[in-house]
This record gives sequence, C-alpha cells and structure tokens, in this order.
Amino acid sequence: MHTVYGVTLIAPKPADAARETQMREAVGALILPWLEATWPEPSRTNTVQVNARSAVTDKVFRVDVSEQHRDGEARQVTSISMYNTQRGDLCIDIRREVRPTGTAVLPRERTELPPKALTTLVADIVRELRVRDAHNAVSPSISKATSELDGQAVAALIDAPSRRLPVIVESTVNKARIATGSETARVLTGAAHVYHLTTAEAERGFNQVSGQRKASNSWVIVAWPGLGKAARLDAYPQQDDERLVHDVLAAAIGALPVQPRPTTRPTTLSNVPIQQMVANTSSPEVGELRRKNQELEQRVNNLQDDYDALHDNLTTTEHLTAKMAEDRDRYRDQLTALLTLRDDAKQWNNTAQVVAMAKQSFSMLDFHPDVDSRLGKTSFSPATNQRLFGSLLELNNLAARLRRGDIEPHLFNTYCTEKFNFAPSVGDNAINKFGSDYTIEWNGKPVQLGPHIRCNEARIYFYLDQQQRRVVVGHVGEHLRDKSTS
Repeated sequence: MHTVYGVTLIAPKPADAARETQMREAVGALILPWLEATWPEPSRTNTVQVNARSAVTDKVFRVDVSEQHRDGEARQVTSISMYNTQRGDLCIDIRREVRPTGTAVLPRERTELPPKALTTLVADIVRELRVRDAHNAVSPSISKATSELDGQAVAALIDAPSRRLPVIVESTVNKARIATGSETARVLTGAAHVYHLTTAEAERGFNQVSGQRKASNSWVIVAWPGLGKAARLDAYPQQDDERLVHDVLAAAIGALPVQPRPTTRPTTLSNVPIQQMVANTSSPEVGELRRKNQELEQRVNNLQDDYDALHDNLTTTEHLTAKMAEDRDRYRDQLTALLTLRDDAKQWNNTAQVVAMAKQSFSMLDFHPDVDSRLGKTSFSPATNQRLFGSLLELNNLAARLRRGDIEPHLFNTYCTEKFNFAPSVGDNAINKFGSDYTIEWNGKPVQLGPHIRCNEARIYFYLDQQQRRVVVGHVGEHLRDKSTS
C-alpha cells in the first residue's frame, strides 16, 4: 500500500455535543453530494465500489471509494475519515492510496497531484469549518501581501509556535514569470499556506522580520513547521513549482495520523462492577498479571496482522470480482449484437450498418467521428463484413484489458499480432506522400493512424493512445493509399 496524497483538516474542539453534531452533519452534507457528483451511481462501473462504513454522527465516520488505478494492475482507494483527536478536536482525514492486487508493481510516483474534484471537496470543508492554522485561516487560494505590515505578518506566521503547515512565500515584484500560481494553491489546499509578496513594501516588511532567508524574486521560500531555529527554510528555483509541490505533498503524507478503524462495538462502558485487587508490586500476582498482559498484547498484534491480511485479500477479491463482472457485461453486450445480426442476415450486406452496430456495442473502443464519412457508401461482401465485425469485437476485448492494466501499451501490438492479420505500422513513404489519409484529430491534436488489421479487402486502422490507454479507431473501409498506389 502506497499513499500518494493526503491532508488532515483540524477544527477546534466543539463547545458541546450539539455543536459537534452540527459540524459533523455539515461536513456530511458536503461529502455525500460530492460522492454522487464524482461517481454518479447510475454510471458506476463494476470496478468502482463506494463503501460508507458508518454514519457521520458516529465517533468514527469513514467512506472509501475503490477504483482501478490509471497506471496498471492496482487499486486506487480514496478515503475520507472524520473522528475526534485525543484533545477532542474534530479531524477530517482525506487521503488517496494505491494498493497492489496480487504481485503487481506499484506506480513509481511517490506522490500524485490530486484531481480538481478532490481538492474542491477539501476547499469546501475548509470553508465550512473555517479551518485555521496558528490562528491564520487556511485558504484554497493565494494570499497576497500588499503592504509592509502584511509582509511582516507573513514572516510572523513562519515563527508562530503552533503552526503545523508549511508556508510558501514568493516575491512577485518585477517578476515576469510567477512560479506558484492558482493551480499551486489548489493542489496544496489544506497542505500549505501560499503567499505572494506583490509590492516592494511587502517584501521589505517580510525581510525586516524574517531572520533566516530573505525574500527575493530569484527563488521561492518554503518554511517548514518548527519552532525557532528548528523551522527549516528552503529556497526553490523560480522556474516552476513541480519539485516544490511534490515535496510539500510528500511532507503532508508523512504527517498523516494513523486512521482509526470504524467499529460497531458499543462505546458505553459496562455496568458490571469491576473487582479491584490491591497487590504488592513485587508479589507473584503482579508478575502473573504482567505475563498475561504480554500474552494479550501478542494476541492483539496477531489479530491485527490477520485483519490486515484479510483486508488485503478482500481488496484483491473485490478487484478480481469487478473484473469478472465487467467482462461478463461486455461479453453479454457483444453476444446481443451478434444475435441481432444473426437474426437478420440481410444486415451483413450493409457495411455501414455493421459499423454502426459495432460503434453501439463495443464501448471500450473510441470511434473517431470521421469513421462514417471515411467509409461513405463503400460496401463489402457479407463475408468481409462479418470479419470486420469479428475483428472489432476482439479489438474491443483487447482495449478493455489495456484500460484495466492487464496489457501494457508497449505490448499491445504483440497481442494484436497473435489475434489478427495485423500490421503494426505503415511505411514512411505512405506517411510522406499521403499523410492526410492517415491523420486524425484526437484530444485537440493531430495524430497518425498506423497499426491496422487486414479483413480480406477491408482494413481497420487505429491509433493507440499510450498515455490514456485508449484505442481510437480512425478508419474502417478500403485500404488507404501507400507506395503501391499509382
């Protein structure tokens, strides 16, 4: 298990139980609609599981969302927990973990940038609870210091004894390119304070109070939590904020507390009176009690290990079950399409109808909008149409495995070679001479079709988006022009 993102939001101890219930319900009113907006129930696939383990008013509330990780054979689990600290403060813990399934290798990134939907929830909770750090409001946006007094206040925040979040300070005076922008503040919501010194007066005020590192437009200062000399200040180059952001996120992950586990056990104490025995500290009875206590501690540790193993096994089982259910649904849809065509044999005579049925049935393939216009009125024999449909069906299954992480992008052509009469690319001469035939627009950028499947006299050309793990069908029809074209 690898935590790739996490923040802890702490609101001061509520005045009474009624106030705590009000705060918890307010947070719950943000979380539940957010879950539905981010993972709408009607559109959830079999690989997405949303589990709320308790009510928001319980001592420990927790909701987990488990889904396929974008980079391979692993599960991505987003957890939101709400509980009280030992001091009675209300703590909201939001984190994202990557958990392997089986012997899968985890992604290499130590941190991952949170999506906008997740940081929006963090920002909403910050505003709802008015979360503060060292008496300073935690903000999802950049705080700007415009006066000398503002600059001094930023420096004073760095020296505040109760500060627990890093402070990022960038001087924007006479600076053409600003390193830390609104996106930096969004990603680091709840993980750091982001300040801009926008005037020479604010920079001067900051430098008057700050004793360790002077603000300058040549670098960005990060003041890590600590008291006095223990507060370390680092200067980051002004080119960009990538390393800075990942370092701050890694620090936030390292500071995450151990999540308490929701329990259904009663929290009230038993009414049965407890017999107390007063014994001499050196008596045999005390030694026996100590021995039994050690045995109980060992049993608790063993039970915790068993629980962790069962939890990991449950995660793997859920993942494999979801894969099987996803495959089942896909095969059902494909069988329905085949039976529809079988019951009306005349449809095999119409290539456009066959392609339309494939577009409707094979949801793991991305059909380019120009596929229909490229095909036009071209029509092939029923045998070729059946082969086109069968090849698109198999390509759809391979695309599903690619998206799920069963097939790595660089091996996709190898799997295609085993399944089809397949060519992994087209010649340079064809690209140079007839480039427009092979060019489509995908995600706003021109890309080239290369890999293609031979279906008698017909061809299926596609583009493999390795980053997004998607197969884009760009042409179904006649052989595109190449060096053999006169």
